[in-house]
Amino acid sequence: METEQREPVRSTAMMQSFWNVQRHLVRAAHQTAQENGLSLPQFHSLVTIAPRSPITQKELAAHTHLPKSTLSQSIEGLVQSGWVIRDTNPENRREVVLTLSEQGQRFVDAIKQQEAGMQQRLEQILDQIDPAAFEQMLKTHEQIADGLKDILSSGNGGCTDD
Repeated sequence: METEQREPVRSTAMMQSFWNVQRHLVRAAHQTAQENGLSLPQFHSLVTIAPRSPITQKELAAHTHLPKSTLSQSIEGLVQSGWVIRDTNPENRREVVLTLSEQGQRFVDAIKQQEAGMQQRLEQILDQIDPAAFEQMLKTHEQIADGLKDILSSGNGGCTDD
């Protein structure tokens, strides 16, 4: 009886812990987006395009997992702001190719400086964690992710391109 109650409690505690950390990381990204006059989907799209430019809109959708309408609105805003150039692929007229403009690259570089500040703050937090405990945490996360990937790969839902 004790094992039956213990397992769900452990899995619930683990999920709540992950959600709590993720919530704060998303809040940090949202704050960076707001400070730069972007919506969170625009910010996500922009930082996804930057290292992959040029990228097709279809590839961007696969990387961001944003709904089609949200992604289209996000791209439209980035194009109107002059940060992203949207072209038709000359080899496949049905395909849209996205590239950062020079202004967009400067903007992303400025955001990276802000994000570097966030990363430095995160490093300060992580410095307070015992290095052995940190390494164990990463191994544990990998073990959990691998286990979940095995469950989901059998067609039980989830994203297939992660």
